[in-house]
Amino acid sequence: MEIALATSLNDLRQAKSDTMFFNSMLRYKSEDGSWDSIRVELSTRGNSRRIRCDFTSVRTKIANKEARNTIFDGEKALKLVPPCEDSESFYDLIAKEFGYYKFYEKISPYYFNIRLVNLTLTATRGRRSKGYQLTSFLIEDGDKTAKRFDAKISDSKLVRPNIVNDTVALKQDFFSFMIGNTDWSNTVQHTIKVIERKDSKVIPLPYDFDMSGFVSASYAIPYDYLPIQTVQERLYRGICREPELVQYVRDYFLMKEQVLNEILGTLQSEIQTSQYIMARNYISEFFEIIKDDKQFEAQISSKCIPNTY
Repeated sequence: MEIALATSLNDLRQAKSDTMFFNSMLRYKSEDGSWDSIRVELSTRGNSRRIRCDFTSVRTKIANKEARNTIFDGEKALKLVPPCEDSESFYDLIAKEFGYYKFYEKISPYYFNIRLVNLTLTATRGRRSKGYQLTSFLIEDGDKTAKRFDAKISDSKLVRPNIVNDTVALKQDFFSFMIGNTDWSNTVQHTIKVIERKDSKVIPLPYDFDMSGFVSASYAIPYDYLPIQTVQERLYRGICREPELVQYVRDYFLMKEQVLNEILGTLQSEIQTSQYIMARNYISEFFEIIKDDKQFEAQISSKCIPNTY
């Protein structure tokens, strides 16, 4: 998919909050090869990238009347994720993070749809401008995701573990441990959207994996209150669950090892060899842990967080 945007990167970076939007036009290439455009509003996302990156992640707000009868129909607030910088190493990180989303599609039936895009970005600054060609990806609007599952996005400020679907949550806990992600919370919906269905407990949908050890972005550092020094160090942050359920999810991931390695293999031609080897080894280490009873107990079972709610 090909899209084009023109905006001031300085305005986005210097915005005082993510509720400050800037008008722009999103141009896109239709299926018949012709170009069209819609009006959008842009705001920046992610404090780490705002400070350290040339290109920030962008929330793209689209009015219903603009999206209607276009390829963006139903998308109210797309998330656009470009590379941090216009360089090969950062394109590798985009490819790896995109691969994460594909991993999760094999782990849970509840996930965000994403799409790779070729972004032509025109950075404006007064009368001057500079163009970039950036491999990026789009994350679908949360409301559209929820609608796919006959649900709605929860607006709760505090999501207690006992109201979350335990099987889906535990799979997400294992997934986060697998990719070395500690930058998330179901309870306060940090890099997680929780959807509510009438017939079940609430369901977590994770996104934004650039702070994980698998991606290993240069700007990624763990929170200082965590007992790890780098994002490459794994730390299990899941809630303690019944042993039978834990064993079920452990076996489930072991069953998924081959398909996840197949997805990982598709990155071999997309990223530098050194990055691919590092990514392959990182995932391999996860499976070594869950195959070994002593390592599993030391790094997962004994590290779970007691449910005090």
